[in-house]
Amino acid sequence: MKSFRHFFVRFRKPFLTIAVGLGLACGPSFDPSEFMSFFMPESATMSPGDKRYMFSPQLYADTEWDVASEEDTLVVDENVRAWAAYADGNVPEKVVSKALYAEDAAAVNTLKSKLSAPAVTYLNFAWSTDNGQSSPWDAAATPVDSARLPQQLEEAKTTYQTTSDGFLKERYAFQAVKLASQIGDFKQASQLFDQLVKPLPKKTFISDWALSRRAGASLALGDTSRAIYEFAQVFARCPSRREAAELSLRKYGIHFREDALQYATNDTERAAVYALCAIQPGQDGLDLLKSLVHLAPKNPLVELVMAREINRNEYYFFEPAQEFIDYGLPHHPDSTQFEGRKTESTPYFEKLRTFALESAENKELGNAAYWYTAGAYLDYAVKDYKAAQTHLEQAEKASTSNKVLKTQITVQQMLLLAAQTENVTPEVENKLITYLEEFDSTGNFRLNNAFVSVCKRFADLYQNKADAKTGWLSGCSRPKTELVDGTSQAKSYLMTMLTSQPGSETYFASTADPRYIEDTVRVSTVQAVIAYANQGNQSDFDKRLIALSRLTTHDLNLLLGRRLIMDHRYSEAAEAFAKVDAKVWDDGNFSMYFQTNPFAVKMPKLSDPAENMNFPAEVDENPYSPVTFVRKMAELEQQAKAAKGDKAAELYYQLGCGAWNLSWYGNAWLVAKSYWSGAELSLYDLPTDPTAKQKRFEALAQTDYYTTTYARNYFEKSVKIAKTQALADRSAYMAARCEANAFTMQQSIEQVRNGYVYEEDSTFVKKMKTIRKSKFSRDFTDYLTNHTKSAFHSEMLQECPFYKDFMAEGE
Repeated sequence: MKSFRHFFVRFRKPFLTIAVGLGLACGPSFDPSEFMSFFMPESATMSPGDKRYMFSPQLYADTEWDVASEEDTLVVDENVRAWAAYADGNVPEKVVSKALYAEDAAAVNTLKSKLSAPAVTYLNFAWSTDNGQSSPWDAAATPVDSARLPQQLEEAKTTYQTTSDGFLKERYAFQAVKLASQIGDFKQASQLFDQLVKPLPKKTFISDWALSRRAGASLALGDTSRAIYEFAQVFARCPSRREAAELSLRKYGIHFREDALQYATNDTERAAVYALCAIQPGQDGLDLLKSLVHLAPKNPLVELVMAREINRNEYYFFEPAQEFIDYGLPHHPDSTQFEGRKTESTPYFEKLRTFALESAENKELGNAAYWYTAGAYLDYAVKDYKAAQTHLEQAEKASTSNKVLKTQITVQQMLLLAAQTENVTPEVENKLITYLEEFDSTGNFRLNNAFVSVCKRFADLYQNKADAKTGWLSGCSRPKTELVDGTSQAKSYLMTMLTSQPGSETYFASTADPRYIEDTVRVSTVQAVIAYANQGNQSDFDKRLIALSRLTTHDLNLLLGRRLIMDHRYSEAAEAFAKVDAKVWDDGNFSMYFQTNPFAVKMPKLSDPAENMNFPAEVDENPYSPVTFVRKMAELEQQAKAAKGDKAAELYYQLGCGAWNLSWYGNAWLVAKSYWSGAELSLYDLPTDPTAKQKRFEALAQTDYYTTTYARNYFEKSVKIAKTQALADRSAYMAARCEANAFTMQQSIEQVRNGYVYEEDSTFVKKMKTIRKSKFSRDFTDYLTNHTKSAFHSEMLQECPFYKDFMAEGE
């Protein structure tokens, strides 16, 4: 009997690859930054280094760990270049870098040999103040000798006064501010900045390093408004401290304060404050963006901030509140007060739309293509499709060299086509297939979201339904009326299959699980798809759609056979399997997972001549192919119907064994499904909607693959017909095992209903015993009452270790 261990390995496979999936699809994607969004922030003009400030549910858009250290000993190119220039270009920059930051002995000697004695003295002093802290991640770094810091601070102040070299003077000023901060004397650090750095006639990035320390001191002293202003200037002017300055606000959740503007002396400095504050998480930044545009329309963050606001509002607008709660998303830093903010998302889209369209006409901003594209997307978000079409056309007319923006325009054209189409015409199909081919395989989750959304929309249109959740699926998704148009039915199915992105090796949260689609499709739908794929008068769209699905005739006939097997239509399944390339059976997973006799159920050899019991040992070696096995099942059905007495009982017993092995518990599961997982009965992949979840429960409770009800019926027929006691005993035992399987599925459902309660919880155990006795004990009671005073029972106790456990568990 298979173990109930849970396996959670999840990997991406194209649909109908005859594969063994060892896990179930889960809710969130593996990329923690992924969410439902269709607007690519890279459509905005931005520097590569600023991409980390795009909106993300995480701390940053790259990774939570890829953040700059605040240590002043980071490797920075501008510092290396400055020292290389100071050495009159006589030392290569790579050597300078090794000397400054790696303290490589040879590089240090080379650099020192080209410097003056005062410069060498400064380098020795700077290294001594760092004291091994050139890498904040170095486990072997020497701890800072705090006892020496006051002495070093005095040395820095003294040398600052005596040196006449401006290059060195600025650096001693920085060292003084830094050392005062390190000893925790923030007031002195602030004063030293005013006394030593401000008077310098020429300032470089080193002065901004000192300002960054001064900003930290202001923050420590409680002057948050001044700190915002100072960090903003560092962020705007100093590339080597840009990330550290921004992080200083983000990690403390600091937002814009009007008082910060009082320290600014011009519009450029005020704009820097707005820009830094506008990219902080946990706030709506549109008002800050408006102020930034008013002061500095050419600020490099303007378009990025707009993209942030669109994406952030998408996050609230599209994310289902229940899933947000289920997956613990309220703890993410850019997502506070989720539910309240969600109610405001639609009017906020309207505000963003108005601003975007105004900005498109703002000549000082420029890049009308971006602003019209943003406006068109916001039109689409609020369902003003006519306006969206107009503004998208204006975006196309405006020139842009941004490849991502051009792609975004195309994506929105595809989304608009889907939104505006009510009846699918050949003209619409020709446009659609071109879009689908372009975005079929992508590593971008937003493009994938758009692709999947459009495929779902057209699947629904072909199905001629208003509710995209209904369609050609069976079970809990069975449509209200049957389709009469096989071609539309086939197209709907293929569109739904495309939502699994068969051409992509990347898995996204919006990507459908092809195995679920396979498990829920109706036989008639698969037959319609086969007819569609084989029709002689295929249009160009038909050919391209079939090619895009990557389905072959062999794939479809394999699926058809499996779906027929799920309905236990063995004769028809054998016909479908006969059309599958024999290589499918000989190679790959069938060669590994279909090696055991599909009529063997691990029953031991049993013999007792006195009671006419002679059950030989089962043959483990598999003499069947899937075709001959299913064909044998069909033959057994016909033979059993015609037979009587023990002969019929034996035939129904064999049918029960074959049906058992076509279930989750059996050794021929691969004939019925494309995957098997030990986690299937744990039911982790369920809808969050209560009504949909209940429907799924009802469907699962009636799914023969898990309940083995069909096998149970065969065994029960065998019991009734058998004339020989041993034959009846054996079939009654197997019927009881099938009944236990049905109970196991019900127990899994009850665990979920009770909040994934531990199955050994005493209250839960008591409840399940009650359910077992009231609903799942008929066959076990029959076996216990009528079949345990026989040779079969005695022999099983001796020969089968599992049997004793089964009997105890049933009682």
